[in-house]
Amino acid sequence: MNMVALYISRPGMAYSVLQRGYVDSLRAAGWKVLITDLQTKLGCRQLIESHNINLIFTHSRYGIRQLPIDTINNRNISVVVNILPFNGRDGAHTDEAAILSKIKFVVAHTQLETDVWSDHLKGWFNTSFPLIHSPLAGNIITALPTDCSSLTDVVLVANLRHRLVVMKKLIIPLFKQLDILDYSYQIFGDELWTETGLNYNGPLSTDKLAQVYATAKVCPNIHTQQQVEEKTSINERLFTIPLCGGYQIVNSPLATTYLGKHITVASRTSDFIVHTINAIENADHRREQIRGAMEHIAHNHTYFNRLFSIFCSLGKSDWADSIKKTGYDLAIKHCWEMRARLSAEERGVPWAKSSV
Repeated sequence: MNMVALYISRPGMAYSVLQRGYVDSLRAAGWKVLITDLQTKLGCRQLIESHNINLIFTHSRYGIRQLPIDTINNRNISVVVNILPFNGRDGAHTDEAAILSKIKFVVAHTQLETDVWSDHLKGWFNTSFPLIHSPLAGNIITALPTDCSSLTDVVLVANLRHRLVVMKKLIIPLFKQLDILDYSYQIFGDELWTETGLNYNGPLSTDKLAQVYATAKVCPNIHTQQQVEEKTSINERLFTIPLCGGYQIVNSPLATTYLGKHITVASRTSDFIVHTINAIENADHRREQIRGAMEHIAHNHTYFNRLFSIFCSLGKSDWADSIKKTGYDLAIKHCWEMRARLSAEERGVPWAKSSV
């Protein structure tokens, strides 16, 4: 079976966690994936014809504009579109639903929770193609740390600019309290952190995320004010932190929908501080939560799970079966590897020595 996919990036965004999650998972399942920021329909048609592409991932606005619909339909190519709400200047173009309705095999997906679709996605209703909820997920391909030995008490990886209100409410008071109590912490993100007076460690490359999450006792996970108040969506860190062996405290109650008892939620400043300090001091609780969340995510909330739902919606049972099998095999392997690393950390044995 020919398995060649084209992933059309958003303009100016050569990298995103969503893109990498889907691309890594497709490649692990045997797909050849081309990634490009296309500018014209002609360029897209040439790629389709020269590489015999049979699956396209694209997005609202310019990603839809570059689709040569006649070529796509003549070749029975499946198209997966990450859509935006119809909310003015920064949202989807008003004719996007009509354009996609001309494609034979297409599915639209959104990270927005179904409860808010009536407020944000009205323009996508009553279309001739499936609209599915596909939340962000954990990228199991990049989630294995070298070891899980604790190196610092608290680590935050987040830009301050887009979460200023909630960071001032929860995180800045937390870190000031950690300073008073002489707990260690690190902050990675944008340079706006330099203006807070806290210990700022600069940006963090994505290839170091797994190790940073795994070697901190607590990883605060802060959703934006809108995400919390309107329950619009959850972020990718919800799945990535525990998948890498980290323990998180999150400010969005929506997190329990995905992790149930394996998550600690705190939306008030005092609660966030208390839960963080208790988690630092209670290693047994941390380990129990990490193991439960890690295994649940590995089997239910990776990009293999998201691709399985997408392929089922497209009616591609052979693709769905293949992606499900690959995802299951990798989940089993990941859980075994993580249990071994967590066990070594619990016994105080460096992973390098325990694995000899």
